[in-house]
Amino acid sequence: MPRKFKVTVNGREYDVTVLELTAGSSAASAAAAPAAAAPVAAAGSASIAAPAAAAAPAAAAAGAGDEVAGMGGVVVEVNVKVGQTVASGDQLLVLEAMKMKTPVIASRGGQVTRVLVAPGDAVEGGQPLLTIG
Repeated sequence: MPRKFKVTVNGREYDVTVLELTAGSSAASAAAAPAAAAPVAAAGSASIAAPAAAAAPAAAAAGAGDEVAGMGGVVVEVNVKVGQTVASGDQLLVLEAMKMKTPVIASRGGQVTRVLVAPGDAVEGGQPLLTIG
């Protein structure tokens, strides 16, 4: 039996319908579940799928020299720029989540070759933030 919930994501509210599967469900009804479990919000249901699709390439693009976000949040300050030399332990940038600021620290030394975020950008855990070459 479908159940309705209200979900808030990044400050936006969505009405969703979820089909609850029980242990006694048949394989045929389980296969039909993904279509029934789709969001039903009139406004914004397309925007639910878009961030997930956008986050997948970013996570897949993490390379050996990339410093990645340890958690989701918003970039509040970037302390380095392209061409700057950093040492292991240097503060690279600051993320804020739930009103708590967390520094992102260099895991290795080298030269910053790419900065992929700017203050105000929302990031997901595992997303590359910058590259140290």
